[in-house]
Amino acid sequence: MKKVHAVLFAFLMMTMSLAGCLSGDDGGIGETGAVGEAGSSLHLVVTADELPDCNTTLLGQIFFVSGEGAFQVCSTTGWAIVDLSGPAGSDGTNGTDGVNGTDGANGEDGADGTNGTDGLSALAVTTTLSEINSNCPDGGVQIDVGIDYNDNAVLDAVEIAQTTYICDGADGVDGNNGSASPNTMLTSISSPPVMTGCTAGGRVIQQGLDNGDGSGTAQNGILEAGEVDYTTAYCSEYIVTQVSDINSGSGSSDAGGYMSILVGDRIYFDADDGSDGTELWVHDTSTGTTWQDSDINIGSNSSYPGKYMEILVGDTIYFDADDGTDGRELWAKNLKNGSRWQVFDLHLSGSSFPGTNMEILVGDTIYFDATTLFRGTELWAHDTSNHSTWLVANINGAGGSNPGYQNSMYILVGDTIYFIATDGINGYELWAHDTSNHSTWLVADIYSGLTSSTLGMTMEILIGDTIYFDANDGSDGSELWAHNTSNHSTWQVTDINIGSDSSYPGLHMNLLIGDTLYFSANDGSTGHELWAHDTSNHSTWQVDDLNSGSYSSFPGQEMSILVDDTIYFTCSYQGSKSELFAHNTSNGLTWQVTYFGHPLHGSSAGYGLDILFGDVLFFGANGGTRNGDIELWAHDTSNGLTWQVEEINIGDAGGRPGARFGIIVGDTIYFDARNSLGAELWAMTIEHSLTYN
Repeated sequence: MKKVHAVLFAFLMMTMSLAGCLSGDDGGIGETGAVGEAGSSLHLVVTADELPDCNTTLLGQIFFVSGEGAFQVCSTTGWAIVDLSGPAGSDGTNGTDGVNGTDGANGEDGADGTNGTDGLSALAVTTTLSEINSNCPDGGVQIDVGIDYNDNAVLDAVEIAQTTYICDGADGVDGNNGSASPNTMLTSISSPPVMTGCTAGGRVIQQGLDNGDGSGTAQNGILEAGEVDYTTAYCSEYIVTQVSDINSGSGSSDAGGYMSILVGDRIYFDADDGSDGTELWVHDTSTGTTWQDSDINIGSNSSYPGKYMEILVGDTIYFDADDGTDGRELWAKNLKNGSRWQVFDLHLSGSSFPGTNMEILVGDTIYFDATTLFRGTELWAHDTSNHSTWLVANINGAGGSNPGYQNSMYILVGDTIYFIATDGINGYELWAHDTSNHSTWLVADIYSGLTSSTLGMTMEILIGDTIYFDANDGSDGSELWAHNTSNHSTWQVTDINIGSDSSYPGLHMNLLIGDTLYFSANDGSTGHELWAHDTSNHSTWQVDDLNSGSYSSFPGQEMSILVDDTIYFTCSYQGSKSELFAHNTSNGLTWQVTYFGHPLHGSSAGYGLDILFGDVLFFGANGGTRNGDIELWAHDTSNGLTWQVEEINIGDAGGRPGARFGIIVGDTIYFDARNSLGAELWAMTIEHSLTYN
């Protein structure tokens, strides 16, 4: 029996694994010949009702019925479930389980390799057997399986790796359709039950003879519970653990409050160990070790690394820090040789606060705002290759132009940086600096005079060669505008809130799908709802009024993530705060994904962590308590299931996962979270197991 099972299992796994590789446009298993021709391979249908008429043309053809997890063959007696058992062999002795191997340390990521050559095809050829045959006395089908090593689309004799016979049963008396024999092996494939704890998915494969064991019905073509002889379960589970306790005891390290950047297998972040203040720390994801990298502000005071800027250039991280002597200036850490240095001291009598409003890398040069004693806050640059630092432009004399004001608008188009700034005459408007010829100019004065258009405060996005942003021209309020960087034209795209009031486009969310920009906006009558603008035909419309009437749904206020053609976002609905919704941009449907919050206070979905991991959204949410128990939740976009992954902080306090940062490294999400002993570094990974029964 076990020998039969082994042969069947090998054949099933081989053919099932090939199904995806050989599938054609019709979703069926690819063929070496058309249906009905000799030498044809396997065919796929979902249910037995889809099987074609079994006639002389299809004699010997095999179809896999995916809904039943079984093969059926067209024989002289009609359609019959495949019996792959052959003559029963004697039971073999069970082998002893091998010792689990230890996990090896993760190696460093290698450079991308060149594309490999196409792999070889696997072929399965069926041959109809006559009734005079030693292998099948009553006739049947011979199945030869192998790899097409010479790539000639023919399974040559030397390429046959396995041969299986599917024999017709002897003629029996008239009766109901079922298995040809009580020795027919049946297979069932299903998902593991929820109670097994396979939160990341899995598969259960069951096999047995259709012999009526356990009060089953023999030869009915259905694998019933009592007939199951073998079960193989593949289980994947999400595991949440605390990675390190940097501020031991009941203190909090507040890991990643200002800075978190992944370089190879290492996460560089700020943390407070309770004695040296908030300094630069490292966690190596391959070894699981955590250590303090630098104590820039010696003693118990903090340097707060990365409070305003952090950027990786080659092997070096550039970030702002305060050493307690020179104020907050630009520092660097070379990860290859371990050296650390202050890049410059621009403000000799205080802090230059580099990157407070903007930071952008162009080639080897970092462009950022910085404050000096006699010029105020202007645009500066540092060339990381030759270590030179210079003032890019003095736009507003001694008053300071505040480029990138409040992190509202700066974007790179080709060699040119577009950013908000003021020259002291035209207010805060759109400026540009060409990094190739070092020229700087006023691009557009949308709100003429001293008053500012304060563009880019709620939206900035590049679509093709056009920048879309919010701006106030002084008459229509804050609405959607655009600037074409090719022809240098600037125009108001639409006036959603008619009159002098503002629609504040993109205040809570803005996402580009194809040519269409989806964003939040307020038209003055239905509140802040979901809108769209098609950049190809210049049409603008309200996608949905989720919170009907004048009440706002505030779409995307906590979270907005695109998964294929569907936007998942939070919104307030019928008085409830922040629930998870979805909008399919292909068919225009909008729906509430799930409701699991407090009926009055909502779930606060999207608070803190909101990250897509495969097909699953992981986010912070309140599972229904009034006191704000924010914990780690998940929603599987492929099957619509939603569940709490872990309660990190038992009780009503909440673990608040990802309140400061969240980052994916391989198959693990690293994030900050809080338990009863404080906020530290945590991780969620996937563990796999395989069991046999």
